[in-house]
Amino acid sequence: MKSLVLSSCLLLTLPGVAFGETHKDVQAALDYQLRENTCSKPKVIASNTSASAPAQAAGSASFFVGTGTAEVTEVDSYTRRRQERKESRWRSCVAEYKANLLNDMEELKSSARHGITQAQANTILTNMAMIQEVYLTTDGVLEQPEEVENSEKSDN
Repeated sequence: MKSLVLSSCLLLTLPGVAFGETHKDVQAALDYQLRENTCSKPKVIASNTSASAPAQAAGSASFFVGTGTAEVTEVDSYTRRRQERKESRWRSCVAEYKANLLNDMEELKSSARHGITQAQANTILTNMAMIQEVYLTTDGVLEQPEEVENSEKSDN
């Protein structure tokens, strides 16, 4: 008798639970927007002079081989170190951004423990795929669709 009463109470409360409000973590996962990448890539310093291979005697037996011979530039050590520091700061900024993306992905995954429908699962999986695409890029920025279309047109 007790089991019959318990099961009937359970059956009466199930529709309320099934059609109730979504959990706040699930709602946050459904409303997820990709974080903005605020890391700005440093500009490459251009040299004022054109680089050329060093002159060589006509009868000389030694030849300049390799790519290093044509890449002589007139950038002083201070400027080069400053550029390296900028790149280092940019790389650490991108690494921190990607770590935050991984944390977001973990939060999206953990939202499923509250119970979700198939449509909610598809939305959350789409958000996770978007995070994965950004994470797999080297600079943490997705190529814009216009840029992709322009590069395809130039290839043809």
